[in-house]
Amino acid sequence: MDEHRLKCFIAVYEQGSVSAAAARLHMTQPPLSILLRKLEDELGVTLFDRSGHRLAPTAVGELFYLRAKALQASLQAMRRELREAEHGARGTVRIGCATAASLFIMPSVMQHIAEQQLNVTAHVHEGETGYMLQRLRERNLDLIICRSQYIAPEFENRVVMDEPLRVALPPDHPLHASDQPIHIEDLRNERFMLHNSLLGTGITDMLMRSCHEAGFSPEVIYTGVETLPMLLMAQKGLGIAFTPERFSTLGLQGLPALKPLADTRLRTHLNVIWHRHHPLSRAAERLKEFVVQRFA
Repeated sequence: MDEHRLKCFIAVYEQGSVSAAAARLHMTQPPLSILLRKLEDELGVTLFDRSGHRLAPTAVGELFYLRAKALQASLQAMRRELREAEHGARGTVRIGCATAASLFIMPSVMQHIAEQQLNVTAHVHEGETGYMLQRLRERNLDLIICRSQYIAPEFENRVVMDEPLRVALPPDHPLHASDQPIHIEDLRNERFMLHNSLLGTGITDMLMRSCHEAGFSPEVIYTGVETLPMLLMAQKGLGIAFTPERFSTLGLQGLPALKPLADTRLRTHLNVIWHRHHPLSRAAERLKEFVVQRFA
């Protein structure tokens, strides 16, 4: 049995005669009658009572009509879903995200999905970069958007959302009184809270290099993966923290003011990483291109 036979049976059932169904299907009556007989022979049942002037479906024919309509709708839905998947308008995209990516990139991604009326689910995972890279190797993630720039032969890496660093000071810190950007040497006596950078290069590597160039090694009292806890600790007067400029736009209560730094080299960015040898689905490729075009 094929879809054409289903379509012909449904037409005969709904029109009540072979001649009317043939006209609807733009075919002649004899081939349609032969097709209907072959369908009954294949199924081993009688679908229509032919004793009267008008074809009447048997009880089996009534049941087959219900199943045929459901199967026809299922086939049409399958074709639509396959076309959508082929054009990146359907599917699930698994994205490993740093906190900043979840805060500042994913809302725009979700808005893009809604505006384009895509049937795409973004399945976001947050975690340490090394863990996410391993999941990318194992094909458990499609993309990673992380802070550390990680270069490896098997990975593609595109820079997005480049921005300057700012420093978070305790509320009563004397440097708040100045309207001028803060020089790194002004922080030599501070207690630093820094980001972990176990893999690749990140904010901490850049800051440590800048401190050494200024002639001191900072006192590091805390290292962590997440930015928000360090900002909360800076607000409590436990030390100073460094964060991308965009965190100043959050407007959350309990976060410290972020002061600009004088050294314009102290910038950071997010990176979109995907596996060079694992082809992306069309949906994943579509979201990746949106992120690169929107934020690069």
